[in-house]
Amino acid sequence: MNLDELVASIADVKLQQDLSHWIELWKRDDKDIDDLAYMIGKWHGNVWFQDATTSNKFHDDFQEFKKTAIEGIGGLTVNERLYWFGLFDIWDSGNEATHSRIRNKLHAQV
Repeated sequence: MNLDELVASIADVKLQQDLSHWIELWKRDDKDIDDLAYMIGKWHGNVWFQDATTSNKFHDDFQEFKKTAIEGIGGLTVNERLYWFGLFDIWDSGNEATHSRIRNKLHAQV
């Protein structure tokens, strides 16, 4: 489950839109994947899901994403990193400055 799929997995449309808003801001700013992990954890701790089961499911999905995409980032190619974090469109439409910003964001310095 990549970052966009993680957001889409939230059944509550209002919560999904709220997290999507924060994710889209992160995709376009200079913050890196560590900041992303912190932001999602903080977001999850400050919103109300319909029930504990739904909240726990999101938490488990986020932990799995974090383990694979964030903690395991050192073993991923740039294309895999772009996939995991939903950044292909921004990369493809970007210039060298955008590419450099994304490499820094994804800990993929050349």
